[in-house]
Amino acid sequence: MSTTINYIPTGDADRLIWFGNFQSKISIYAVSVGITAAEVTSVQKDYAMFLYIMNILEIYKQTVNNLVAYKSLLKHAVNQQHLGAIPTLPALGTAPAAVTEGVFDRVSLLAKRIKASINYTDAMGQDLGIIAPVVHVDLNNLQPLLTITLDAGRPHIKCNKGVTDGIDLYVDRNDGAGFLLLGRLLKLDYIDVANLPSTTPIAEWDYKAIYVIGNDNVGLMSAVASVLVKKL
Repeated sequence: MSTTINYIPTGDADRLIWFGNFQSKISIYAVSVGITAAEVTSVQKDYAMFLYIMNILEIYKQTVNNLVAYKSLLKHAVNQQHLGAIPTLPALGTAPAAVTEGVFDRVSLLAKRIKASINYTDAMGQDLGIIAPVVHVDLNNLQPLLTITLDAGRPHIKCNKGVTDGIDLYVDRNDGAGFLLLGRLLKLDYIDVANLPSTTPIAEWDYKAIYVIGNDNVGLMSAVASVLVKKL
């Protein structure tokens, strides 16, 4: 099975790299695909603001880390180290020109226009990073990975959907019934609200799942994930 993913990455760090490439090269192709000079400038301003905000976030994260380390030394002596100066926030620099919300909404629409131009080529799309990669998926070896935490005492099951439509989730409440189908989940973020029997104060519940595409199961059954449940 082949599937196409979005050409704009999901993570913000990767988005920044993608956006940097696009804004640096859009002027090369602007005239041939009907993009105005004002639109090129707008893209570059959008990128500058996104870059600035990403840099500020990184500065704040590092400063928080420094403050946490300082707090740890302040609380407990380690080899009698001198605390030194309290960490301060570095200068953030001058903010770029203000832009309106939705920088990636705008750049997505612009990319759509570029690809609709009669002068558009695949080579151009590759250079700008606006051709979505095709990923080949081996359906026979797809296998869910379940993670389970307790949410207010209830089992909270999560799983990455990937290229599939959902999972069939099974549960064994260790009551002698074995694994039973709990349901077909299209949203892979599920809280099991079942109650323990009145005579059972604590029990270990086991879960497993298999992926679904359309109406069919695909791939391999997951490993069993277990959680200890107590009577609320």
